[in-house]
Amino acid sequence: MPTFVLMFKSIIFSTILWSLLLLTSCEDETAPAVAYLEVTELRVAAKASEGTSSSKLNTIWVEQNGQQIGAFSPPCRIPVYAGENQSLRFIPGMSLNGVYSQRNQYEMLSTIEKNWTLNEGSTRVLSPEVLTFEYNPTYTLMIIEDFDGIGLNYNRTVQSDTNLLITSDTSEVFSFPGELPNKSGKFVLPPVSLGEFKTLQAFELPKYGANVWLEVNYKTEVALTFGVTANEILQSIKTPVVTLFPNEEWNKVYINLVTEVSGYPNALDYNLFFGGINTTDDTATVLIDNIKLLY
Repeated sequence: MPTFVLMFKSIIFSTILWSLLLLTSCEDETAPAVAYLEVTELRVAAKASEGTSSSKLNTIWVEQNGQQIGAFSPPCRIPVYAGENQSLRFIPGMSLNGVYSQRNQYEMLSTIEKNWTLNEGSTRVLSPEVLTFEYNPTYTLMIIEDFDGIGLNYNRTVQSDTNLLITSDTSEVFSFPGELPNKSGKFVLPPVSLGEFKTLQAFELPKYGANVWLEVNYKTEVALTFGVTANEILQSIKTPVVTLFPNEEWNKVYINLVTEVSGYPNALDYNLFFGGINTTDDTATVLIDNIKLLY
């Protein structure tokens, strides 16, 4: 399982730094010189084969000269040690399964390393261009469905009351600045109905605690569930992973599948599924896009 990290701005490092200052003051030694890094935003730059560059990175871990400084939530002002030729490493993070309090380093993106001279009392403003992360080539990235091609890589299950459609309606399609909006997925749920869809392809995924991630853009009027079906020799076992609350604007989520994949080590392969239930007397719509599988 990934390591959960709960952080609030620069509390961790500030506490350590003040402790050092107090200790050095008691010993009549010089307090460490401090500089500051100002971070406003974290971005992703995806290659053409990697789909959208949309992201929802909300945490950055900072290491200096091989030692961890702490985890911070932009926009933030980060205290670091001043000095010449300071080695800094930035690790991106996000909310695990959409839960704000569960911050996780995201190893599917490469870290950024810099060497800077930091003058005492100075502030270095890190523009979004400086902290634009790229996908880590060590891992596999598959675009499961972006709804821009011919046909669909998902099929309705036998219990589904509705079909998965492709929409090009500009009021429904996901769009990201700098990218041409194309198409998105959509399914409409009549009153008191179920919509559920499973990948046509079954995937051989790493087990034994290896992280497996889904990235998804979504906008939904009902609770939306994502899960894994483990296909063993004599049976297939369907396991929900996370259920997302309804939202009025497009959102992005990072879903970790490690428990559901590694929990079935005898599985030959795995299908991915998503779906929602409408328990109301009104029609409900679910929009979805840019489903990426990373491991």
